[in-house]
Amino acid sequence: MKPSLLVAALIFLMPTCLKAQESLGVAELMNKDRPRYMAERLVIVQDPDIDTLVNRHIIANASKNGVDGWRIQIYRGGHRTANEESNKVRARFMEDFPDIRTYRTFDRPNWFKVKVGDFRTREEAAMVYFDIVKKYPEAYLIRDVIAYKNPRQ
Repeated sequence: MKPSLLVAALIFLMPTCLKAQESLGVAELMNKDRPRYMAERLVIVQDPDIDTLVNRHIIANASKNGVDGWRIQIYRGGHRTANEESNKVRARFMEDFPDIRTYRTFDRPNWFKVKVGDFRTREEAAMVYFDIVKKYPEAYLIRDVIAYKNPRQ
């Protein structure tokens, strides 16, 4: 009984030991079958259609006049006095938070909106949102195309 149990254990454990010896790291996989002068270089072989898609994506983003990001919408009104009220809300916000940019927009058919901030991530927007919602309880986070400055420039 014991020898058959030992043989069964060896049969199950042997492939895992062999597999463990077979695994390679990233550097070994990258440099496999390459001469030494090309070691540590990454060569990508891909379908040319991928380049076409990447170029289309770049062109589409360049035409947006900004990047995808987050803003906080503090006002939305569609009634007769919404134009005046949106101006008042924007002016009051600029007094309360002078460091945060404001944007007043009109979306058809009759919505005046006041959006604030240019945040790249939802987390950035959420940190400011918790301060704003104390004075503007109807505020909420929205996705929008934001004016984003490249930090490397």
